[in-house]
Amino acid sequence: MIEALPPIWEDSNEVIDLLSYNDGHHDGERQLEPRCRMHYVLRLFRYFQPLEQHLDIEERFSLCIRQGYLHRSPLSPDYAMALADGYKAIKSGGYVLPVAYNPTGSGFTIIGLSGVGKTSAVTRVLNLYPQVIVHSRYHDMSLMLKQIVWLKLEFPHDGLVKGLCIEFFGAVDRAAGTNYFELYANRRFTIDLMMQRMEQIARLHCVGVLVIDEIQHLRLAKGGGSEKMLNFLVTLVNKIGIPVVLIGTTPAMEVLQSEFRQARRSSGIQGDLLWNRMKNDDSWDIFVSSMRKNQWTRHKASISDEFKAALYYESQGIVDIAVKLYAMAQIRAIGLQTDILTPDDFRIETWTDKIRA
Repeated sequence: MIEALPPIWEDSNEVIDLLSYNDGHHDGERQLEPRCRMHYVLRLFRYFQPLEQHLDIEERFSLCIRQGYLHRSPLSPDYAMALADGYKAIKSGGYVLPVAYNPTGSGFTIIGLSGVGKTSAVTRVLNLYPQVIVHSRYHDMSLMLKQIVWLKLEFPHDGLVKGLCIEFFGAVDRAAGTNYFELYANRRFTIDLMMQRMEQIARLHCVGVLVIDEIQHLRLAKGGGSEKMLNFLVTLVNKIGIPVVLIGTTPAMEVLQSEFRQARRSSGIQGDLLWNRMKNDDSWDIFVSSMRKNQWTRHKASISDEFKAALYYESQGIVDIAVKLYAMAQIRAIGLQTDILTPDDFRIETWTDKIRA
């Protein structure tokens, strides 16, 4: 499983190049009609500038995926025995404990304010790896297997654990072309039965890492659902060795700290990553200066210190708000045919005065 992965990127500059996306404007686009340029501004929402925390996340995933695959060889007798035990349990309706071994999988948790870029960063890093690797042979042995390197789920907004189970089956089907959703996504099944099937599928496809976003929605789970789901995540790590990465806003800390075992496991050997809004420092300077390429007003504005400071004050260093402000200011400038950006253009009162004028 590890040999099939891309190589470990040793040079941080190479990682930056792989993660970056900054298509920007092309020659002549600034001279097009306003209605066309408004559409081009939306290209800004694909802009991605890697910073120090993104390199940290890439390194974390590289470690946890590879460490999680240790002692999980699909050619080992233990793997075959665990699959057979799981199959018997599903057919009988009971539960058979899988083969015990020393798990090496360990995930981590990313907690931060909404809009700081947690989900975007994780998505960019995961896309460095193929989601599915199809195996047919390993050296001189036959190996018919669809290895799922990563699986990313979003916790349902209503906090229903059963909804997450159903999302799991659908995500595996989309990745591997299977039909687990049709077989197991039946709301008449209990959560315990669904989790048992999730465990078997995760083992069968050698899932490298399971990422669950919006984990703060787990607070809404009723009837002990949150505790049951946290216990299941511990089971994935303890009995199968699959690293679990949890992503959420600050209210998620309340959920994770309510269960000590999960708090310990989610931190793993790498510790939690607490993601705050950006500071007005060199990283902000790099972020805004690089974003300058995505400018479609007729007059190209200079990115001065005053310009960066104004954008920081209005966005408070939250990346999502900063990008949207930069896009909205351009669209308004193009629509009002002023076609130039100034630091004042990020302040809503400035645009109110212009529209009235």
